[in-house]
Amino acid sequence: MSGSSAAGDGQALRINAGLARRDWLTLLLATLLVQGAMILSYPLGAVNFDDNQAAQAYMLGELAEGNPLIGNVRYNTGYAFVMSPVWNLTRALGRLGDRAFLLLQVAAYSAIPFMVYDMLRRRFDRRCALITALVALLDPFGLQWAHLLLPGWLIALTLVGALWLAQLAWSASPRRRLALIAIAAIGLGIMSLARLNFAPLAAVFGLSLFFWRHVPLRQRFTLFALVGALSGSILGAYTLLIHLPSTGVTSLSCISAFRSVQSLHEKGLYPSASNGPRSAEYARLLALPSENPRDDYLDSAKFALWRIPDSWLGDAERQAFLAGQPGAISQDIATDFPADLYWYLGPCAVDSLLAGLLWEALAAQPGRFLSGVISTTASSLLQNPAEARFDYMYLDRYEAMTWSGENRLGFQAAESKQYNGHRLWRPGAALFSALFTPWNAIKFITPLALIAALWRRDWLLTCVGALLLTCLILLAAFSGIEPRYYAIVAPLYSILIGSFLGQVAGRLLPDLGSRP
Repeated sequence: MSGSSAAGDGQALRINAGLARRDWLTLLLATLLVQGAMILSYPLGAVNFDDNQAAQAYMLGELAEGNPLIGNVRYNTGYAFVMSPVWNLTRALGRLGDRAFLLLQVAAYSAIPFMVYDMLRRRFDRRCALITALVALLDPFGLQWAHLLLPGWLIALTLVGALWLAQLAWSASPRRRLALIAIAAIGLGIMSLARLNFAPLAAVFGLSLFFWRHVPLRQRFTLFALVGALSGSILGAYTLLIHLPSTGVTSLSCISAFRSVQSLHEKGLYPSASNGPRSAEYARLLALPSENPRDDYLDSAKFALWRIPDSWLGDAERQAFLAGQPGAISQDIATDFPADLYWYLGPCAVDSLLAGLLWEALAAQPGRFLSGVISTTASSLLQNPAEARFDYMYLDRYEAMTWSGENRLGFQAAESKQYNGHRLWRPGAALFSALFTPWNAIKFITPLALIAALWRRDWLLTCVGALLLTCLILLAAFSGIEPRYYAIVAPLYSILIGSFLGQVAGRLLPDLGSRP
């Protein structure tokens, strides 16, 4: 009987191994098909249409010239530091450089579905893992964001990488567990450097390790401290070695308060000069006459100015501006970009003033602010396009392009916001544009998926849910919602939705691919 049992176990293992190989092959072929079509359809475009992409290109160029002091008080630098070696390598390829850079960037992002599959396969079963990995692969936000010079895809990659390493550490020996969590913490530090307002996610990840009840409490404290120390040390080292020498200040951002004030309208709050002294002072400054009016938005030619935290016009012009007599002071404070104030006062002084105005506005109407955060978070869970003020598709839509020149096998030169003569594959661009909104409607089941994940009381799904909720609540409170934020947390939506669909499939088809 024992020999028969051993033979049966061996046969079951061989069958499972074969099924797992089939899943890996299915995922690989799907990735090559989908990402290959995207690379052909949407090459890297012109970056000067987008201030944020142009800034990343500027910083990559500075690093290529041997200047590491790219610290500034507006733009995140982690993406530029990580991608600089790839940028330098592909620039040597001339006309093929952009294609090679895009290929390597997309290849790196394409690791996400494979990590998701491995996590869910170890945690649950193959069927759930494959469904979730395919949902992650096909997420339209993720597909488009790796085609831009922006850090969204890198943050998503490091966040999923940390979860994957934690899953490996779950059943590892104490020493190996420590090493895996250390690597995850370094990735989270890079994530924080790539976008500072996502740094709280590192804390949520660290706190989730306390729910590893199979690990001694002392070791859980050690793992938590390790995540904080390593991820924090990356920000600390950057601040001391790059940012401080570049700017002369330790403040990593002097633009965040403006975005928070701007988002007040989304929650039904309208700043008033009567809210407090900071609000009154800001209203007075807006009413001061400017002899040298500036553009409403700072263009890409002024990136280097963001290394200067103080007045960009000098102390004499600053004093003359402040000594002016204000015109009519409006009680209703506009939340447009105060370009003149940045020139006269400097970004850090303006940011400090706006931070005071923000807290005075919140103190005046705390109930409305809270209800606004709740409604915005709920809308974000659904990614409800009906409530959007923007096109969720960041890449140019097919219908917005003008085509010229000879059409060879579907490849033709396109003119649009992002492209000026770049050759795109028209069928792929048309298909992606047509499917983007309908396919993204899968996000409407996110609340159900979140409830199901929390109900299962599984560490991985609970951690993913906590990460997503933390991110969306903080964005709703202090940043507002934009397509780029959805791209950053796209894999979190996919893991929740995919695992929910896998659970439903398990109920409907209990005997189909349920074995690990």
